[in-house]
Amino acid sequence: MSGPLWVAWRGQRAQAAAIAALLLLYGAAAAAERLEPDLSGLTFQLAGFLAGAICLIWGAPLIAREFEAGTHKLAWTQSLSRGRWLAAVLAVATVGALTATAALAAVLTWTLPGTEGNPMAWPYYESHGLVPYARALWALTLGVALGAVTRHTRIAMPLSVLLAGAGQLAGRALRGRFDLSFWTVQWTETAVYLAFTLALTGIAYLAIRRRA
Repeated sequence: MSGPLWVAWRGQRAQAAAIAALLLLYGAAAAAERLEPDLSGLTFQLAGFLAGAICLIWGAPLIAREFEAGTHKLAWTQSLSRGRWLAAVLAVATVGALTATAALAAVLTWTLPGTEGNPMAWPYYESHGLVPYARALWALTLGVALGAVTRHTRIAMPLSVLLAGAGQLAGRALRGRFDLSFWTVQWTETAVYLAFTLALTGIAYLAIRRRA
């Protein structure tokens, strides 16, 4: 890793550490659940917060913090276009978000290896397949777009959590209205999340382009 990617990684180490600490808490909850059957379902209940955490901790401050501190100006005067700068910071954040999602999926699989007879039950559905990864990317870019548009972490962070939570609840409500197979719904919901991800990335880019 070198150049813009190296700079982006150095600037995001705190976010990576915070998400790693959250994953350790999930691991501890999973271990407690395995040891104490009365806690069954605890890990899955908590797992729904990962997307919101990615949005809050990693996405929202990613651009807004640069604007507040003025460090974006230094990057833009180093023969680095705004598009390449955004691509670099998003690439590092994307790898981190997907890695965190994969780690949580492994923890959840260890906690509840089977479907308990219903693969569409939300704890299983939202922690297996492709949806968790697409949702993580959507949550990340939601925070990034809000940060780029508002340019203030204090505005972007709480707003991103509210919208991320509302989006997940809306997805769960709409999912229950269709009598489709597990993988049909997975592919459809994944496509929707990825479409929103691309749109939010475009919004972030346009907001950065308009920044003086």
